[in-house]
Amino acid sequence: MAEAKKNTLEYWILKLLDGQTAPHGAGSLLENIEAHGLAVSEAGIGRAMRALRTHGFLEKIGKQGHRITPSGQERLLKLEEEKKLRDFLKDIVVQPEMRGGNNLIDRLIARKAIEREAVYQATLNATDEELREIERIVDEQYENMRKNENYADMSARFHRAILKASRVPLLETLYDFIGISSQWQNFFVGTFKIYNTPLNISHDKILQLMKSRNPEKAAAAMASHLDDVIANAKKLAPEEN
Repeated sequence: MAEAKKNTLEYWILKLLDGQTAPHGAGSLLENIEAHGLAVSEAGIGRAMRALRTHGFLEKIGKQGHRITPSGQERLLKLEEEKKLRDFLKDIVVQPEMRGGNNLIDRLIARKAIEREAVYQATLNATDEELREIERIVDEQYENMRKNENYADMSARFHRAILKASRVPLLETLYDFIGISSQWQNFFVGTFKIYNTPLNISHDKILQLMKSRNPEKAAAAMASHLDDVIANAKKLAPEEN
């Protein structure tokens, strides 16, 4: 089962069991899950419930069925966040200028090439003050992460500051052309949160390599960071029929 479909099934199982005091079996969940547009058999639900029990998200109550556990409620919160991001992606890719999940991946691959070159040039050309400004942005990100506040705008500022410090205006023009909007920044940051990818650690690593004036390693670190962005986006991209 594809990861997106698997997670959707897990979401509805946990969602339907959340708040229920009586245990439920696969048969009692089937109709509700089908009503939400997910094509699955009773046996498929049963297998998913056993897997959830193995991970401690459900507990079995004799022959009566399963109940959600506190760990399962935590898992549900994470899956709800993932569902919001997937719904956002489904909505935005139907726009004429962003049609199709593959179009998003193509844009991210182009973004990787642009930003890899940008950080290479910025490592060579950035002034000490520009590096200090990038460091301030990273520090603010850490502070907002500590407070559990939104830091998508600062993520955008981090990448923009590197583009500017590259001293290659065409790279900024190309970046604008592929259309990485503030909406997308919120989406990317959200994927890092749900997949527990250390976004700010990646930014900090890039910064430290820039400060040491090592363009090759800084460029490789940026490429690795954007590989994570691409991998997270692929996990959530709508499946093609």
